[in-house]
Amino acid sequence: MNKAKINLKQYVRLFFLEAIGFLMIFSFVGGYIYFTYTRSVQENFDQILSTMVMRVQRDSQLSGVKRLTIPGRESNDNDPSKNSPAGTNPVQGVGVIQPDVAGQDTIYYDKDGNIINYNSLGLRYFTYENLYKKIMGDFSTTQAVKLGGSYFRVRLIRLRKPVILVYNDQKNDSILLGKADYAAVTYNFDSELANIESFRSVLLWSLLFAAVLSLVVSWLVTLRVMKPILQSWKQQQDFVNNAAHELRTPLTIIQNKLENLLRTPTKPVADVSENIVVSLSEVRRLNQLTSDMLTLAKTGSNMSRLDPKTIDVKKFIDEVVEPYSEIAQSENKVFNSDINVKGQMTFDNKRVHQLIVILLDNALKYTDEKGSITLKARRDKNNLILEVADTGRGISQEAKRHVFDRFYREEKSGNRNTGGTGLGLSIAKWIVDAFKGKITVSDNYPEGSVFKVVLPKLKATH
Repeated sequence: MNKAKINLKQYVRLFFLEAIGFLMIFSFVGGYIYFTYTRSVQENFDQILSTMVMRVQRDSQLSGVKRLTIPGRESNDNDPSKNSPAGTNPVQGVGVIQPDVAGQDTIYYDKDGNIINYNSLGLRYFTYENLYKKIMGDFSTTQAVKLGGSYFRVRLIRLRKPVILVYNDQKNDSILLGKADYAAVTYNFDSELANIESFRSVLLWSLLFAAVLSLVVSWLVTLRVMKPILQSWKQQQDFVNNAAHELRTPLTIIQNKLENLLRTPTKPVADVSENIVVSLSEVRRLNQLTSDMLTLAKTGSNMSRLDPKTIDVKKFIDEVVEPYSEIAQSENKVFNSDINVKGQMTFDNKRVHQLIVILLDNALKYTDEKGSITLKARRDKNNLILEVADTGRGISQEAKRHVFDRFYREEKSGNRNTGGTGLGLSIAKWIVDAFKGKITVSDNYPEGSVFKVVLPKLKATH
């Protein structure tokens, strides 16, 4: 129960960390996109206002009469007599102020703040009639103003030179409007606000979808990430439990044998030699077990790095297997070797030596008298292929799936001569993995097993 609670706690913790991380990323990206979009929109209509300000100031550079062009009304710019105020002599070279485009207006004020170009504004005059009071005196900034339910960006300008405004009536006579001292340029950004609002709505829905998606992805990632972590944790716990069990057994045997010796201190050594022999055997087994455990503890660390050397492969393997011919003969077994490798190859000879010893020890251990063990070695391009076959009892299909697991033993009888520590083949698998190779086990017909090792991409010379 406690273990389940710990696992659930780890799941929840990792899930929330990943979900918060995803949400922060999506929020940052969404905020950045929204900020960039709104800023670009604002810069766009501020640029339009700046252009309008420059045009108005340019038109006011030269003092004199400026005639407003009202949209939809024809004018006669080539008739000087029509370019002067009524009741005055014609004025040569009167300037023309073109109408603003839709959404943009230029409003001219006299020194008292009265709108003098109301004719060109039409009904929009009623929208702007109170504008001057809201922006009066502020010539330095662009302001956002709400007028008649619409939103405007407004800039108030002090004209460099006063401008006399006239316009043509329906008879095309010039009518004096007045002298302009100030001007206000406006830009209606209702459409941009609508676009921003629409964009914000889409962005919020997208972020909501991304949030839900991040929760789902976080949970899937948590399941995927926690699976090997929990598996590794379980393997570590099993390793510790099995190691404690394996260490306890030989220590108990040694303790019992030594206690027996203490109970009969006067007996000759010859009479208690069995206790001594058993104790020494367990000491050797304990030493082998601790050595194997130390080897496995190095996996994944810098201590497990390979140290490649250029080796004469046939000579190397012959030296490794030479003692096993004598061991097999002493146990009334047959040992055969077929080393078909020429030239030199570069690999970690200590690890390969350890690998061959593990496979041969395993084959000898599970092969009965009059049985045979065969080692084959060959080279396929830059690959070194090793095969160790025996005529022993074989390995069941279920055991083949676990034969490389730590502390796994198919032998369940407690026979300490054949049971081993259950670490040898795990070490062999680790060595092969360090070479990025492959180790497999199959049946050796009619009986026995075959362990095949492929060590790939070894630098070879002829």
